Amino acid sequence: MKKKIAIVGGGAAGFFTAINLAESRADLDITLFEGSNKLLAKVLISGGGRCNVTNRIEDATQLSLKYPRGSTFLLEPFSVFGSKQTKAWFEERNVPLKTEDDGRVFPLSNTSSTIYNCLTQAARTAGVKIELGKRLEKFRHNGDHWELAFKGVNLTANALVLATGSSPKVYKMVEKNNLKIIPPLPSLFTFNAKKHQFIPLAGLSVPNAYTSIKEIKGSKEDGPLLITHWGYSAPSILKLSAWYARELADLDYIFTLVINWNAYNRNELKTAFQTYTTSRPKDKVYSWKEHNLPKRLWQVLLKEAAFQEYTNWSEIGKKGIERLLDKLCCYEVRIAGKSTFKEEFVTAGGIDLAQVEPATFALNKHPNLYAVGEVLNIDAVTGGFNFQAAWTGGYIAAKALSHSV
Repeated sequence: MKKKIAIVGGGAAGFFTAINLAESRADLDITLFEGSNKLLAKVLISGGGRCNVTNRIEDATQLSLKYPRGSTFLLEPFSVFGSKQTKAWFEERNVPLKTEDDGRVFPLSNTSSTIYNCLTQAARTAGVKIELGKRLEKFRHNGDHWELAFKGVNLTANALVLATGSSPKVYKMVEKNNLKIIPPLPSLFTFNAKKHQFIPLAGLSVPNAYTSIKEIKGSKEDGPLLITHWGYSAPSILKLSAWYARELADLDYIFTLVINWNAYNRNELKTAFQTYTTSRPKDKVYSWKEHNLPKRLWQVLLKEAAFQEYTNWSEIGKKGIERLLDKLCCYEVRIAGKSTFKEEFVTAGGIDLAQVEPATFALNKHPNLYAVGEVLNIDAVTGGFNFQAAWTGGYIAAKALSHSV
């Protein structure tokens, strides 16, 4: 009789585990259980429907630095199966990929359905069974097997892989099996501005801002910044939300966002402005071109700095220079809340990594129990890194299972 492997969760990590295990061990009975009626939901919506498969960073150390939680843990797994191996895996299955200027890797087709079709076809070809509408309600170890309870159905399996994503119900089941859970919190979210005065500028972006949180010492990120109808978004904001997820939760998401709109060096800018007062005294401040900002944003910032359209450089004085520097280099915005980044909800928290073996993704002291993907206390900044953790965990777990059952 074939040994039975139960993989719970029909997302990226679950599919990757199932496929790689089935391709290496045709003698196993592998079933993937999905609680909803949809497979690979995040794959289909990620990257604006294009699926940001991974990132061009191939060095394991540099790759691991993109994970606020899980960086040290992932160093060993990434040396075995990182972004280089992920790209090769998909390309070997006739999915050509492309790398964009910012390092994100997408299918050449520019549609997530290509990745969806690749994974579902590979699972079928390898003989993986798929059960939809099977939401896990309980699991426990008994003798040499695992007992699983779904609604109205009880099953047994020789090995169990949890790939359930961030599920409060599953976390409770995990705790009942004497495993520690780090309380989950939102990560990768946008900031809602209190009394948002930039609503008329919604849709404007800058390519290289510095952002920080006044209440969190040492917080600083860079990258594109987008003004939205509700506040602020884009990588410079999302990275802050990821790295400081727990600190922001402690602040109840009420804090002061500080923006340097173009990564300006304040001292250099101050020297330039002082020089302008004598080298171009009659030039209007409004006409200055070197700010490299959208024109409408520049005009609003000048207005907030109390300048008139006719103000020239010889008239601004020392206090005027400082007001302008404040608006350009340390613009303060009061934030009062957060919003999910599109539909790509990511959490910080999950199964404590101290209980997980990085060489196998097996849970310590629990025979033939594995966990992969977002059910673990692993999360990353944007750029394809969360999917990379899923592919890596799935591959490592499959490799370990192929030798242990």
